[in-house]
Amino acid sequence: MSRNNLFNKYPAVIHGEARGENDEFVLHTRYPRFLALRSFDETFSEGLPAGAVGGEMKHTENGKLAFDSKIDIRLSDFIFLDSRPEDLAKFAEQLIEACNRCIADTIMPNEETRKFDD
Repeated sequence: MSRNNLFNKYPAVIHGEARGENDEFVLHTRYPRFLALRSFDETFSEGLPAGAVGGEMKHTENGKLAFDSKIDIRLSDFIFLDSRPEDLAKFAEQLIEACNRCIADTIMPNEETRKFDD
């Protein structure tokens, strides 16, 4: 069975917490596949945003990649599960789309997220 088929058996976004830690994570199982640390700003209200999630990629002070959702949720400490792509511009677009999907999945009621599963 191919790697794609293995990952496609699972939901597109899997949320998890580290036992004994305060850290929360997301695993994105569609291309681009990654594991990332999810963190909330102290101003996060758990309400639904007025519009679509539309975040942006940034680099932290130490040069690491981070995603700012602009609704007080961030993804950072990315571990990518696929090989480095040749077309980095296309990959960057796909990564932003995947991160937006992870954030939307975080804030949507469970029954709403089923609409986005592949």
